This record gives sequence, C-alpha cells and structure tokens, in this order.
Amino acid sequence: MSHVLSWSEDELSSYYFDREIDLSWLNKSSRHQFRWKSLKGPWITSDRRISSSKKLIELFSNSMPTDVYVSTSSWLNPINLPRIKDTKRPSPILLDHLVVFDIDIRPFCIIRLEEARKATLNLRNWLIENTDIKIRHITFSGSKGFHIIADDPDRESFSEPDPVLREEKVKSQRKQLLNQVIEAGHPVDKVVTADTRRVIRLPGTIHGKTGWICTILNDEWIELPVNEWINKIPRHESAIKIPKRPPIRIPKFSLPKMNLRLTSKKIVSPPQYTSLELSSHVSGTNDRSAFVSWLPIKWGDIRTSIEKSQELFRQLNLAPIAYFHDHERVLAIIPRAIPRDFLLSKLSQKDFKNFIYETRHMNHSWTRVSGRLIGENWEGEIEPVTVLGYDFSDECLHPWSAPHLEICSRLGLPIREHQGDVSGSDKVPIRVVVRR
Repeated sequence: MSHVLSWSEDELSSYYFDREIDLSWLNKSSRHQFRWKSLKGPWITSDRRISSSKKLIELFSNSMPTDVYVSTSSWLNPINLPRIKDTKRPSPILLDHLVVFDIDIRPFCIIRLEEARKATLNLRNWLIENTDIKIRHITFSGSKGFHIIADDPDRESFSEPDPVLREEKVKSQRKQLLNQVIEAGHPVDKVVTADTRRVIRLPGTIHGKTGWICTILNDEWIELPVNEWINKIPRHESAIKIPKRPPIRIPKFSLPKMNLRLTSKKIVSPPQYTSLELSSHVSGTNDRSAFVSWLPIKWGDIRTSIEKSQELFRQLNLAPIAYFHDHERVLAIIPRAIPRDFLLSKLSQKDFKNFIYETRHMNHSWTRVSGRLIGENWEGEIEPVTVLGYDFSDECLHPWSAPHLEICSRLGLPIREHQGDVSGSDKVPIRVVVRR
C-alpha cells in the first residue's frame, strides 16, 4: 500500500453527513449490532437499536468512525450482548445468522484483487452447485477482497428453544459448511463463517486504510475482470490510488565490511583468475535462450538494480527471475526457453552490450556464475538473494529451460511452481575458464 491515510474529523464527517448508508439488505437492521473504530482510537458499540441510516450517522457525530461494522447475526435484543462465557446474565436469543465467506488476498493491488475475484467467483459457483444456500450479494470490502453474503434456508437449528444450545447448533452447522468449502480448496477466512458473534464491514462505509468504499457489487461485476469495473467503485477524495501490482519486496541481506586499501598510482594489470561460466543456450534446442547476465553497474546498488530489473522484465512478461550477488553487482537468471531473436529484440544494446554481442555472433553468451579463483584464494563469491516475479509468471508464454532450472537450484535458488512445458535437456551448459 502506497501510504497510510491520516484522517481528519472534517474529512470523515463530510462523507457521512452528505449521504445515506443503505441498510435495506438487512432484513431488520434494528436486530443487528453495529460497531465502529473511532477516529479518537477506541472501538464503540452502538447502545441503541439502528433502524435507519440517519440514526446510525447521528451516533457518529460524537466520534467519527474510520471503519464501521455490522453483526452477521440478528438478535432479539442486540444491545449490550453478554459474552459467550458470561453465565451471570441471560443468554441472548439468536434469531438468524447470515452465511458469510470472506476472501482476502494481500496486498491491495489490481493483480491480487483479480486473484481474489476469481476465487470468489469460483466459490459462488461452487455454493450454487453444491449447497442450498441462497446468495444475497457479493461485497467488495474496500481493500483486499470480497464477502459473499447468503442465507441458509435450513432453519432446523433455530427451532431449538434453549438459546445456548441454539447458538451452538448454528455454529456447528456453519462449521460443517465451512469445512466443506475449505476441503474443496477455496481460500476463505477460516474464522468468519462459523462465528455467530462476528462483525463484517458495513457496505456504504469507508475502509479506513484505503479510503475506498465497501460496496455491494452489481451481480455481473464478479464475472468481469476487476479493471473493467474498479473505477465505478466509490471512494473518498483522499483515497489511495490502487497499485497495479504488489510492491517489490527484496529480502534484507547484509554485506561484509570491505577493507579499503590505498593503492599506488602505478597501473597494475588485472590478475588472472579462474571461474565457472554458464551458457545462455538452452541445451537440446536450436534457437532458444535463457536470460543470464550481470545487471549494469550504472543501475546502482544491489537493491536498486533488482528494482529496475523487475520493472524491465515485468514489461516484457519474463518471469520468474533468480537474483544473486557478488557483493558488488547482481546476476540475473530467467530460466525460460525464449526464442533468441525475440530476446535480442527486447533488450537494450547499451545495458546488455556483452550479452547481445555474444548471442548475435555465437548464438549464445557465456556468463560468470561463480567467484574468481585468484591463486589459491576465492574472491567475489556468488550468493543467492531471492526469486521475484512469481506474481506475473503465468503471463510468461515461454516454456521453462530445463538446464537453467537446474543451475538455479544448484546455486541455491530452486524455482518453485514450474508448471507447464519444459524445453531442453537437464545437461547444464557450463565451463571452466581462465580470464583476466
């Protein structure tokens, strides 16, 4: 998320006092409990029955809310509900309980929200095909995902006269349904559905972390890509801009302190060294090449180089990328079998001069993938950093390169989730060379 919103009383009041919150989707809002997180800090639970938007917003005037919630259960008396373990007060009488499924995929961005949309659509279709519950609507939470709101036509549990046993039976019934959903592979919150004391975000209210409005979706929207309707979702004028993709997260790593020695002005030729070099050619193919290259020194330090690399290869839909470093520069390996001419046409001559020159003249390029053996000492040992780009790996249409998957594994960064076609042989094209 790009930044944390800092709300003022005026910003929030100008939103709520200028509009009406639609409570009509609740069969009887006066039987639900309402809670909100106040701008001043504490959580507030309504001490009045809420029968209309006007009455709810009147309560906000004492302390404007950053986030507003409503109970999934309806009660004979929703005011001052005793806790479940409170045996000193009469148990509340549960009248109904909405079936709610919560799907969130972090962080807040178009790519993750699209994943959440697809998961929500799959769950909706599964519920229709495999259960008797009746879906009321699907809600966009205002941030990372969606809520499916439904009714269960099976009222047997509510015929139990004992209020304690009634609530236990309803929870058991919901737990059974939740387990079926989880076993079917749907990525739902494992707590919300079976909790009769749960509250969910109230549609029509601001999501305090994003400024977007929790919104009941039109029925057809959940079947359409997020980018086709997201701009129709209302948001506060102070809302953050939703990022297209997740932020790049590079693991923290420390570099050893280097002992700097003053050198004489006399020009000394570089020492001879021995190292291992990897070919970009995909063994067993005619014209396929992986990307194997050190990133340009001019791109900056290790972290900056990786960030620039991610932006470049995201635009080219080439992923994932394994990153290594030798304490000074970054080595990038993309273990894909990419048509040679296509790859050369997409890379910058000025940034990858050596890779492009060798590949054009020899049909492949050799790149150092080990430290340098100078005399009896190793210098510039290569260490793994991370693998990035899994989030857009599915958009890469090129098959995997078998030898380059193998070398990534040997170097300490095995590539996970390499589903799809694999090209080439497992023989890694590597050699020992002596250079200056």
